[in-house]
Order: sequence, then C-alpha cells, then structure tokens
Amino acid sequence: MCRSNKRAKLSHDRPVSAKKQQQDRSVSTKKQQPNDPFQSLPQDVLCLILSKLPLNEIVRTSTLSTKWRHTWTSCPNLILDGATMCANSTTSSKEQRTRVFIASANAVLKQCGATAVEEFQIKFPFDNLLVDHLNNWVKFAVLSRAKNLAIELEPEDLRCCKHRHVFPFELFDKQSMSRLEAIRLSFVSLKAQPNFSGFPNLKALDISSVDVSSNDLQLVLSSCSNLERLSIVMCHPHDDIRVSLPRLQHLHVAHSCINKIHFISKNLRTFVYDGFMVPLDLSESLQLGHVEMNFPSLTLEHAITELPRAMPHAQNLNLSACMTLKDNLLSLASFLKAAPLLEELDIHFQRRSFPLNDFEKLPIRSLPPCRHGHLKRVLITGFHGARGEIELAAHVADNSTRLQALVIDPVMRDVDRNMPALTPEGRAMYWDLARKNAKKYLARRVAQGARFDVL
Repeated sequence: MCRSNKRAKLSHDRPVSAKKQQQDRSVSTKKQQPNDPFQSLPQDVLCLILSKLPLNEIVRTSTLSTKWRHTWTSCPNLILDGATMCANSTTSSKEQRTRVFIASANAVLKQCGATAVEEFQIKFPFDNLLVDHLNNWVKFAVLSRAKNLAIELEPEDLRCCKHRHVFPFELFDKQSMSRLEAIRLSFVSLKAQPNFSGFPNLKALDISSVDVSSNDLQLVLSSCSNLERLSIVMCHPHDDIRVSLPRLQHLHVAHSCINKIHFISKNLRTFVYDGFMVPLDLSESLQLGHVEMNFPSLTLEHAITELPRAMPHAQNLNLSACMTLKDNLLSLASFLKAAPLLEELDIHFQRRSFPLNDFEKLPIRSLPPCRHGHLKRVLITGFHGARGEIELAAHVADNSTRLQALVIDPVMRDVDRNMPALTPEGRAMYWDLARKNAKKYLARRVAQGARFDVL
C-alpha cells in the first residue's frame, strides 16, 4: 500500500517532456484565439478583395471578421451606387429612395473619414434633394486625394429634369487638379471659371448629357494637355470644336450637336463617330488606324469623298449608314485616291434596295483604272444586289491590287428594323437573289489568290 503510493508520487514528480509542453501550449492558444479564418490575411490582400465588391457588400463584410471591421473603411474604391445601396429598400417612392441613398452615402463617408481613395464614384438619378449633398461628397473626394472621379446623375426620364448640377470647379485647388487622372461626368453642367488652370495630368475624360458651351468645352479640353482618351456623348454646344490635344489617342463623339469637329492630334489612333454628317478635320492625325462612322442618313457619294479627305491617313474604315446610291459614279473614282493608306474597309448598308433583275437589262458600268496599293480586306453587309452596290464592289475589286478578301453579306445589321414587312421566307428569297447577283457580277472580278465569300 505504501509502496504503491510511493510509485504514484514518483510518477507525478517526473518532468513533463518538451513535446508534451508544446502540444499543451498549442491547445491553449487555439482555445484563446477566436475562429477568424481571415485573421492571417495580409492587409493588401484584404483591400484587393474589397475592391472587387460593391459598396453594400463591402459594408456587410464587417460582420465576417474583427480584422475586416475597420479594413473596409480604407477600401481604395468608393462607389456610391443607388442600385446597390438602395437594393434592400422596399419603398416605391422616388423621394424616399433618394433620402435612403443620401442617408446611406453620408453614413458610409462618415465611417471612412479622410481615407485616401483611388476611385470615387456617385451614381444616382438626379433629384433636387441631392443638391445640398453633392458638393459635400465631391469635397470628400478632393480631401481623399482621389485619382478617378465619376459623377453620373442621368435621370430615368430626361424630360423631367430641366436643370443640371453645376460641376464644382471651385472645390479643386492646384494639387487636387493635378492628382486627377480620369473624370466621368453625366448630367451635369460645365461652367469653367476664367481662372481655370485645368487638369494637367488628366488622361481620360468622359462626358455624357453634359450642358456645356463651345467656349467652356474648348477651355477645359485645351487645359488637359496629357489627355489620351476623350468621349463626348449627347452634348450640344451648337458650335465648332477646334482644339489641340497632342497626346490624344482615342476620340469618341456620339449624338452631339457640333457644327464642325477639328482636332489637332498627331497621335490619334482611334476615332468613333455616331450621328449626322458634319465637317470633320483629322488630317493631322498621322497615326490614325481605326475609324468607325455610323450615320443615320447620307449619300454614299458624300461619304466616300468627304470622309477620306477629312482623315486621309486612316487605315481601317468601318462605315455604317442608311445610304442612298445615286446613278452618278464619278465620285467613286476619287475614293481610292483620297484614302491611299486604307487597308480595311467595312461598309454596312442600312437601307433596303431592290436587287438588279434580268428583265431590266441594265449594264454594269466601270470607271477608268484608279489603283490602290494598300487595301487588303473589304466587307459589305446589307448588300442587296442593286446596280449601284454591284458597281461599287466591282470598282473596289478591280482597283485594289493587294486585295486579299472581299466578303459580301446580304443581311443588314438591324434586319428587324429595316425589313419589318417581310416574313422570314420573304427575307430568305430576297437574300438568295442578292447572293446570286453578287456571285454573277463580282466573282470574276476578284483577283486570283484573293478570297471571295458570299455569306
């Protein structure tokens, strides 16, 4: 009995092994640590994850982890988007939704403090209730040293809003102006002050439904000497726009009332235009490679004489329009001369024409040779086999010495809008006749070795 107690005592006094002590400490540590799977993630990884989420989801992450509870307030992108911030709102009242958005936006910015942000965006349909808050939010962006600023206030019904929020140039000093690299504005008014010094490091400017005069627009643009991308959509200065932007590479103008467009941009590479035909002058854009033009209506003679003259250095022209081909083909001869560097030509007919039939017995006319040494690919859609269309394609095929492919597609891009009266069977018969004319009149004109496809 005594011997047994002694053995027990000796066993109790034996020193614990180092391995056993390490296991005990590990168990003790696990019990003390909370179950937080994100605790070990580096701060920069957390910020990267948050930058991929909409703001309402970012705020909800504070419930996932103690570390995330304050990390979201330093997210580099702050996007105040009504669609996400008011997603849980059950009210159908426009006023109430606006108030919910204002309250949510103010609450978020209050928690963020003066945290530095890369991108700051406001996206909500304009309402007079926003007026007192918009400038405060822009001021937050200025204090947060934002590099990308977006204010998108386009209302659901443009007819209901006569007034636009005036962009607060006065909130920006020279330092904040120099920090901005991208600006996107929608449904605001631009009224530049006389002492406006500009955005010297701005690389991208996108304005849509912006109320701006020709003088103010030219003042803003001329002060952005490093601008590389410019988009002007639904802006109506009703005057000429002439500006020098030496670093501009991409220009987009759509549905805007501008009398004449003249950009002095030697590095311009892409030009996209959508609207009525106006005088264009991009003749100094020596690097211009890709041009897209979409006109609601014009004569083809106008397009192929005026456009190459406006941009003689273009290499790729994509032309879409409701075109009318007149009988006068003299203007076609000047087309290849006026665009000597053109390598790709896409023409999209958007108006229905009647295929040439055997009963008319009209000859296919040709013009004197006018050789083009660069044109390699030609695509014509909406080709219905009319006399003028055949003559145009034949003229291009005959004079393009380096032509590699001529592709003819009888189907128009917006076929339902342009051919609403025809049944599917009627359309099929119509297109078959167009294909027949294309093969009959064009196949023998394509140079040997070049591809001729009729889709």
